[in-house]
Amino acid sequence: MESTLIQKTIGELILDTRRASNMSITQLSELSGVNRGAISRLENNDVKRPEFAAIYALSVALQISFDEIVHYYVDTEKRSDVLLHILSVSIQQNSDIDLIRKVATKYLEAPNEDSFDLTEKLYKHIGSIEDPSIRLSLYTLIIDHSRSHGIMPYIAKGLYQKYLIERNDFSKLKETYYSGKYILHYIEFLSQQDRIELYYKLGIHAFNLRIYMESIDHCKKVLAEEGELSPYKVYALGILRDASFSLEDYKEAEMYAIQYKQFNYLNFPHTKEHVVLMDAQIAAKKGDTEKAIEMLLSFLETCSDTHLVSAYKRLLQLYLQQNNHTGIKDTLDKCKEIISITNSNNPFMCSLYGDLLKIKGDCYLTLGEYTQCIELMVESASWYSKVNDTKKEKECLNVIMRINLEHRVSPQTTFETLSKYFIQSAKEMEG
Repeated sequence: MESTLIQKTIGELILDTRRASNMSITQLSELSGVNRGAISRLENNDVKRPEFAAIYALSVALQISFDEIVHYYVDTEKRSDVLLHILSVSIQQNSDIDLIRKVATKYLEAPNEDSFDLTEKLYKHIGSIEDPSIRLSLYTLIIDHSRSHGIMPYIAKGLYQKYLIERNDFSKLKETYYSGKYILHYIEFLSQQDRIELYYKLGIHAFNLRIYMESIDHCKKVLAEEGELSPYKVYALGILRDASFSLEDYKEAEMYAIQYKQFNYLNFPHTKEHVVLMDAQIAAKKGDTEKAIEMLLSFLETCSDTHLVSAYKRLLQLYLQQNNHTGIKDTLDKCKEIISITNSNNPFMCSLYGDLLKIKGDCYLTLGEYTQCIELMVESASWYSKVNDTKKEKECLNVIMRINLEHRVSPQTTFETLSKYFIQSAKEMEG
């Protein structure tokens, strides 16, 4: 196609295609609705800037593909409004991503408008595009264009939007986290609202990766930036509480828990339930395990599906610490069907569900039921692999190997189980 594009003008393309179709100018005019004189002038290259509507109508009548006609047309078109319209139509027509980028690049190079204004308009336009792969490609184009033209605000905005898209790829959670951190070099060029949102999202991202100190740093910046009460401020306090608890800084965790409780009356989603779960954890760390168990059992009678995984996970942990086989068995029976409510589009829930499965596996190991333990460890490893948590995944697989070595479990069964797991993992990676 490239050699053809170099050799022909758009007028020559129309002329050659019409002749190859044994079609007269009159026939083409009747089919397309474009008058004969306009077609003749176009074929003779007497029109420097043919209107896209006429070219499109001719291409439809001649059965020239939309992508091909656009490749020809944008080589000579320089008007920004026309190019932006063609970009919109190209996206609607599901054109090739390279063509879409070509049109967008020509738009940014339009000589009739200021480069900053063109970049701003394209940035706003991208926000209305549904396909994330197209948005990602165009945001990358904006970043590159802004760098070459010194448009700092749109380097920052482009990087931020790119991060918001890429962070949804759970297989690259660590890589996208560091891409998100890179935006902090341009933080001054973001609006206050975007700064708050970025710090909050980085705080969650770091927490999901178990990088708790960095999670705390990001969430403290949310509190510093957000002067008024907002959901981001409340949720940041929740992350600060949970991250501090994970670092075994229970004094800090309790302090943030007290601050978080103050917003119970606002009825932000799940706030009250988070309070109960953390109170139970703090009670257990203070040595009042029975109180924590009572709180969790009561909580499970009324809590939303969203928190069932967390509550059962913590209850089983406490029963394991007590070596309470009766409590373990009762809880295992009650939490068999939780898989139906897990959200695989949320990395935290994937990881949390992996935690629950691993703890259930540990419980069956304690009960001496090795087959059930192995099945749960394989399933747990699979959930950890969804968020690329290789450390936790290996822990699960190591438990399986240890069971094989220390207990009377068929080596053949263990080998077949692990083989199936690795084959399935390989297929998911290829997919």
